[in-house]
Amino acid sequence: MPTFDVRANSFGFLRLMFAVLVIVSHSWPLGGFGQDPGRADNNLGIFAVEGFFALSGFLITMSGSRLTVGRFFWHRVLRIFPAYWVALGAVALVFAPIVWRTMRGLTEYLGASPPPTGFVFLNALLFQNQIAIGDTLTGTPVALMWNGPLYTLPMEFACYLLIGILMAGRVLTARMVAVLALAAWAWVQLAQIGALGVYDDRQAKFTLCFLVGSLIYFLRERLLTLKPWLPLSALVIIVVTYLTWGFHLFGIVSFAYLVLWIAYHMPFRAVGRRHDFSYGLYIYGWPVQQMAAYFGATELGLAAYMLISLAGATILAVASWYLIESPVLRWKSADPMAWFRKTQRVSA
Repeated sequence: MPTFDVRANSFGFLRLMFAVLVIVSHSWPLGGFGQDPGRADNNLGIFAVEGFFALSGFLITMSGSRLTVGRFFWHRVLRIFPAYWVALGAVALVFAPIVWRTMRGLTEYLGASPPPTGFVFLNALLFQNQIAIGDTLTGTPVALMWNGPLYTLPMEFACYLLIGILMAGRVLTARMVAVLALAAWAWVQLAQIGALGVYDDRQAKFTLCFLVGSLIYFLRERLLTLKPWLPLSALVIIVVTYLTWGFHLFGIVSFAYLVLWIAYHMPFRAVGRRHDFSYGLYIYGWPVQQMAAYFGATELGLAAYMLISLAGATILAVASWYLIESPVLRWKSADPMAWFRKTQRVSA
């Protein structure tokens, strides 16, 4: 069996491609060109997010197997929250005021209902409790909603919490993750038929992909170094079930596996290793697309609208990485409890 180097991968490239695919997929509904391409229950954008979760499951489990629980959560908070908070602020303090000014001037902006302050503070803990600011974006194909994809972030963080709980209980093992993955698979099946009272199965599907990625981390020596017959079989299962029947039974698991296999067999290993713009693309893509739609870029056609959106989101993603994400990640080695312990010693 070949020697497996866990660091030799194309995760950065795939994350970048998945972020781009999310923007591409949303170009249809946000631009008024129709629904996202693909099946309604698993369109192109959902595929991209499922790929994100599969990669995340692998990487987060690898992180969890090497860190203490406290350090693990500190790293996760640094990666998610600072750039997210800035993105909320960018919408409330820059994007929405620009739109508001074209409608009626800025004098009454802070008093809009729902208010810009609510967009920042009510959404600060990842849950999207307020999606609109006043009546800005009225007249766009997807009116009022300023940042739709953010709904996946609490789902992602819930998966982090799950790994943290397993770490704390010292049961972050292949066997436990396999049991949880099977439970998530059953959750998907029940959600598909509405047995849980709701038909929205995205949390179930994303969690399943995350746990498949987590399980593959433990089985990486066996599953990711095999000859192409297994990934080719996975590809056949994905295509056949997606076009006919059974995708949520077999295809989604095959897709999560194939994403990880591709990550270790693609040659783009330098992409995203030092500069990861994927998160910035993800959190700024939708607001940029809404702004482009509001100011008429859709009149240029789907391709032009898509390219304008990608260009604008890329500029903001690069700025987010260099100004927010990269500087904040330098705090990963800091001890967030050091000040508290020092205070306790002084008071004693």
